Parts: sequence; C-alpha cells; structure tokens
Amino acid sequence: MQRLTGIRRRLGTAIERHEPRGRAFAMGRSLLAAATLSVLLFNADTTLFVASPDAPQGLRCGGIRSASLWCLAAETETGQVLPRLLAIATLLVVLSGYRPRWTCLPHWYVTFSLAVSMPLANGGDRAAAIGAMLFVPICLGDGRTWHWSAPVAPLPMRWRGGSFAALWCLRGQLSLIYLTAATHKMLDPAWSRGDALYMVAFDAQFGFPLPIRDFLGPLLASSGLIATSTWGVVALQYLIAVAILAGGKGRKPAVGCGIALHVAIGLLLGLPGFGTVMIALLLCAACSSGGGRVAAPAPELAGAGRGR
Repeated sequence: MQRLTGIRRRLGTAIERHEPRGRAFAMGRSLLAAATLSVLLFNADTTLFVASPDAPQGLRCGGIRSASLWCLAAETETGQVLPRLLAIATLLVVLSGYRPRWTCLPHWYVTFSLAVSMPLANGGDRAAAIGAMLFVPICLGDGRTWHWSAPVAPLPMRWRGGSFAALWCLRGQLSLIYLTAATHKMLDPAWSRGDALYMVAFDAQFGFPLPIRDFLGPLLASSGLIATSTWGVVALQYLIAVAILAGGKGRKPAVGCGIALHVAIGLLLGLPGFGTVMIALLLCAACSSGGGRVAAPAPELAGAGRGR
C-alpha cells in the first residue's frame, strides 16, 4: 500500500510539472504536417486513389471511412479538388505553427482522411494519423498564438493530465513500432544470417539506386561489413524502442539514432515520406514531459496580472 501511495505521489508530481511545449514538439508537429503536405503536393489523385474492383472511384469509403474528407466530397461536383485544396490549406497553417489549439483537430482530420481513404496507404500515413490524434489532447490547452513561442503560463490543470497521457501513449506507440520491426527482422532468416542488406540493395523493385550501389561497391562486396550493417539496423531499432521510454536525457539517443536510420532509408530505398513522419514523431515524443520551463511573462502582462 505504501508503495502504491509513493507511485501515485510521483505520478501526480510528474503531471503537475508536465510541460511538453518546447522547440522539439514544435519542430516535430510542423514536420509531420510537412510530410502529409508533400504527399498531396507531389502526387496526383490517380496515384493516391487507384481504382480497383472494390473501389471503382479509387476511394475506400466503407464504415467509418465514409466520414473522411475525400469520401464526403466524392459525390459533389468538385470531386477530389475541394478536399485537396482544403487539406493543403490546413496543413500549411499547421506547418506555420499558428494557433495550435484551433488547428490540432483539423490537422488530425486531414491526416485521418488521407490515411483511411487511400487504397494503398502506407505505414507512414497511418502513423501520421495516430500521431496527429495524440497531439489533440496536448494542443487543446495551448492558448499560444504560435507553437514556436515559449509558453508564458503552464498548461491548465484540466488539460495537463490528458496531455501527459497522450505523450506517453505516443512514446509507447513508437516503442512498439520499432520493437515489432526489429523482432520481425530477426525472425527472418536473411536478417538473422546477416545478408538481408545485400538482398535489399539488389532488389529489382526496391533496391538501392544504381549510383549508390556503385559508390557502396566495396561495402556490398564484403560479407563482414554487410553482416555488421544488417545487424546494426536491428540493433538501432531495438535501441530506439528502449530509449524512447527512458528519461529526458535518455530519449535523446532515440532521436539521434532515428534521424540517422530514416535519413539512410530515405536515401537508399527512396522512402523519404515515411522517414519524415517517423522523425517528426520521435521529435515530439522526445520533448520534455516533466520539469519543463515556462518563460516569464512580459512586463506588461505581469503588470496586468497584478492589476487583476
């Protein structure tokens, strides 16, 4: 009973000191919006919404998906033009950092709509939708004009507990993603043998670009270096899975390793969108969740507070 009381006291203290609204969270939130924005700016509707016998219009609109922005507009005269324009405008505002309290719900709705409507949505789109959803409890209590500015007052207590829980849910989700990815790799004979990276490099569809293969020729010709690199990817994923759940300083290696891993994957395998989403979520998950500093209010604000 005494141990439970101690845990409850420490949890209460952590929630009371909870302050996630730092530069890391602002960068991650803007980067997540930029990742989804790039999908809309650099892909035509025919690429995003591929028609199939199950989805003649290229949209998945069954069940809860029917509430998505694209499905709601499917029967209108504007078709897919209006949802694209609305989504781009919303994401540009989120990227700028303006009014996080009022833009967090539209941000989630746009990312959710795109992820569930596309027949070929990838893991990055789904991760972005989950991340944007978990940003909502963090941002609803944020009354700042810009998420880049330092907060001058703590989060209201009515929002602090939900924000604390959402941030730890995000960390748990990321830890599970990397833990699952690493474990699945080690269950694959090619990864456990240490030659998977060679097979990936020369894959006919998803392999390394030819100039990169030529540049990495000595590495790809060495079985020892290939094995070290292959197992190194798995080790990095396990490290990220553990470090993202650690204390404030312990989470920094997770961000550094994640950035290095996803930049390499983006360059070697041509998956920049997925990597950008994961880096954005790692930045947000690594922000301080306790003991964050709140900037002192400007003199005129402090004076106004004393006057009241």
